[in-house]
Amino acid sequence: MTVVDTRTRWNQVGAEFVDRHCDLCGSGESHALVRLHGSAYHECASCGLIYACPIARNLSAINEHNYAENLPAYAAKVERQKPRNLRRLRGFERYRQTGNFLELGCNAGIVIAAARDAGWRAHGVDISVAATSYARETLGLEVFCGTLVEAAYADDHFDVVYSNSVLEHLEHPFANLLEVRRILRPGGVFYADTVNWDSYTRRILGTEWRYIDPIDHVHLYTPRNVRELARRADFEIERIWTTGVRVEPNRPGTRWRPPWHLRLCKGPLSLAARFTGRGDAIRFLLRKPLR
Repeated sequence: MTVVDTRTRWNQVGAEFVDRHCDLCGSGESHALVRLHGSAYHECASCGLIYACPIARNLSAINEHNYAENLPAYAAKVERQKPRNLRRLRGFERYRQTGNFLELGCNAGIVIAAARDAGWRAHGVDISVAATSYARETLGLEVFCGTLVEAAYADDHFDVVYSNSVLEHLEHPFANLLEVRRILRPGGVFYADTVNWDSYTRRILGTEWRYIDPIDHVHLYTPRNVRELARRADFEIERIWTTGVRVEPNRPGTRWRPPWHLRLCKGPLSLAARFTGRGDAIRFLLRKPLR
């Protein structure tokens, strides 16, 4: 197998690496799940959160480099993916009361542009200077550049906080979840879509799955640890589900190809993932209690 050395790539932007404990419970007791690119994924022995250790000290600079490099591709998705995003956003109409919608990790504004067209008062927050500048200056969107905590939105303000392919990048997911709960109105919901460690894809591809990358994706999730995150942040769980199975590797530079019998398994495994919680993307909807 050929593996791209992500650590070497991030060293080009001056990455420095430091050890860390579990972000959710603070425990230093864990066991390593896989070692890759000079780092490793650890599963917390106390709460089950899966986190990278060591981690890049200047994670925000790494993310900025990545966003700036890929901004043209992100910008091209704004109109191309709008019909799909409008369909997805219809699922949140039942929660509309204030009309306030926030995307955590909005990037170039792909989702909030669609939310604005759907009549929401759409806001976004993202740490990338390049992406947020594009969203504000080119698309005219209401976007804050910085962390969710720094944005300091009002208490009980949003009907929906939305996040897609972001939680795996966050150094402090629990602090962000607590902030999401604060700014949601009672009965408002948080939706997220992220990487499922406990998936058929990870079992089949291992480190040939591009999302297994502890330098870039510093947390990974499972249905079990999502439930624990929700419990500790005092959310009610509306739904947790998983989708998708991949049997072909998608890590750049790999030459590995699956045997024929694995390719035949994709359909049955995709169906099974609906019931087993082992699809490659884990999605969940959490609700702020009315009390």
